[in-house]
Amino acid sequence: MREIKIKDITKSHLAVSAADGDMVFAQIVEGFDKGEKVKLDFEGIDLTITAFMNASIGKLYGKYSVQVIRDLLDIVNLQNEERQLLRLVVDRAKQRFQKTYPTALDNFDLFNED
Repeated sequence: MREIKIKDITKSHLAVSAADGDMVFAQIVEGFDKGEKVKLDFEGIDLTITAFMNASIGKLYGKYSVQVIRDLLDIVNLQNEERQLLRLVVDRAKQRFQKTYPTALDNFDLFNED
């Protein structure tokens, strides 16, 4: 199991930077692509914002199925208040990345012509 300590990446008690979130995302992807379980440890983190959560966790839903994420990602030591934020980020990511779009413009009426 690969363990990612958020505090080691942020060098702070805050998880607020999308750039830090991108670094976490890259480490998660590296683990997932090797079939490894990944543990995200939020110990020592007092504040997390959506920019960090979207960059680190939300983007996973654009690359992996919900089942893969459930099977391989373990999040620990996330404060209760931050759990609500995570739920919001995950719900929005699922909606965003599960939308289907026409595969060809012929299937999409650009001008609403009759």
